[in-house]
Amino acid sequence: MTCEKIAVAGIQLSQVMGNRDANISEAIKAITKNPGHDIYVLPELSSSGYGIKVFQALEDLSEDVMGHSFKAFSDLAKRQKCFICYSFPKRVGNRKFTISTSVVDKNGSLVANYDKWHVCSTGVCCEKDYFSAGNKPLAAFDVNGIKVGLAICYDIRFPELARKLTMENHISLLLHPGGWPRDEGFHTWHTFIQVRAIENSIYIMSTNWAGPDNGCTAFCPPFIDGDKHKLKKLGSAPGLLKGIVDIDFLKKVRRKCPYLADRNVDMYGNYGFKNL
Repeated sequence: MTCEKIAVAGIQLSQVMGNRDANISEAIKAITKNPGHDIYVLPELSSSGYGIKVFQALEDLSEDVMGHSFKAFSDLAKRQKCFICYSFPKRVGNRKFTISTSVVDKNGSLVANYDKWHVCSTGVCCEKDYFSAGNKPLAAFDVNGIKVGLAICYDIRFPELARKLTMENHISLLLHPGGWPRDEGFHTWHTFIQVRAIENSIYIMSTNWAGPDNGCTAFCPPFIDGDKHKLKKLGSAPGLLKGIVDIDFLKKVRRKCPYLADRNVDMYGNYGFKNL
């Protein structure tokens, strides 16, 4: 049975670069202090921290899917009766790593894992020097009957990923852990969130690390009217951003603005995503 609403919380944390225990501990404190949400979303590489010092220490900081982070958040999810979306560097071969995101449910079970498809090399980012692009299928899962998909940071700049999740996995919410630095690309991040949310008629929770060089975790509804329905965001300080995914409102948006139904897919060739 589908619940008409779910509560999603974006957690903006201060990072301790390269200290997995400290970062997980801060995440646990933030979630424990703010109970009552259906799902909590942490930043990109929430377990290790995001930065060059982390990238240079991947042999020590990388994990398996069922590793240290899973055990910590699985136990917390069972205690709090919630879903938790967290991110970590994953070992996928000999000296080969991906940026990965996992989700555990209220029973502590792993319900999704996704390796970042688009590895960033723009601005101050140097991920391509250390990480491989993910090559496994996109991930989606249910929260109280509502379909939720996963993307990571730079992924949002590529429209095919969010459209594929929307058309083939029928998501209503996209969780988007990020590690956005305040370089020249930072100022277009929220633009991409809004475009992906509106063109696919979905909600998006997009997180970032706290601090003067990061910040601005955001939650976007499936339609923006500049007044009642608009992008919500945090500043630079650590904090929690609340969002409500309202399926009744989403259905109204899709009826009023049928962007998905009105696509002329016969003209798109292999890019039609005809499943609706």
